[in-house]
Amino acid sequence: MQITHDFHIHTSLSLCGDPSATVENYRATAQKLGLKKIGFSDHFWDERISTAHLSQMGKDFYVPQNYPYICQLRPQLAAQNWGNTKVYFGAEVDYDLRRRDLCITEETAEQLDFLLVPNSHTHLIMPRDCYQPYQKHLDFMVQIFEDTLNSPVSKYVTAMAHPFEAVCCPYDNNILMHMLPEDTLKRLCAKAAEKGVAYEINVSAIRGKTEAQIADWAQMRLFRIAKEAGCKFIFGSDSHSAWAHDTWAHDTDVVSKLLGLTENDFHPITR
Repeated sequence: MQITHDFHIHTSLSLCGDPSATVENYRATAQKLGLKKIGFSDHFWDERISTAHLSQMGKDFYVPQNYPYICQLRPQLAAQNWGNTKVYFGAEVDYDLRRRDLCITEETAEQLDFLLVPNSHTHLIMPRDCYQPYQKHLDFMVQIFEDTLNSPVSKYVTAMAHPFEAVCCPYDNNILMHMLPEDTLKRLCAKAAEKGVAYEINVSAIRGKTEAQIADWAQMRLFRIAKEAGCKFIFGSDSHSAWAHDTWAHDTDVVSKLLGLTENDFHPITR
């Protein structure tokens, strides 16, 4: 089936964004691909929540990216003629280990159209000694997932972004996915379905891969279990540049076919 939404787009406001990641370029991409809905989700840490406990790398990344900062995007979005494409202003919000909660207040969450939460930005928020043994790294991501679903802010969370795909991992992050016990996955999927929190199918990891390679993608196991549990999905490009959608149509089509997705499998925001 044709996927006509992308709910994971970073602009150059994100400190890891490319200069080409402009609103103008994304408008052109949306029209070229026939996207009916597009969601902007720059990185964010609520300025009401302390960053004092973060590593220096975490502080350097998150302190500047507060709510007034990401709101610079709003007038840029309003200035464009989006035609038949509906635009959403959201954020990718991380986990605060000190509080074991999300780094956003309910007051701020209410101002956003949608919210993505990664349990896999471990390079920014996880203690270094959790990389080894692998089980400690995996346990940390499971803790984030559970704490997110148990948070009072969970009612604002649209989807878990690139679940269990540890970002900037110093070893093959597929190892961690293969280590995830099936009963743990089923428990997390059941809770996510109950809470109405979707799983993001983040195609950045399969950009340019063949159908056979996508079929072997470690994430597919998680998505199949999530689908059986009644979880909903959204697609995201995780775009940080103007050329991130080059294989979008192929990649989303292959994943949809392999999982047997229908319209009913998607989060209501995508419809």
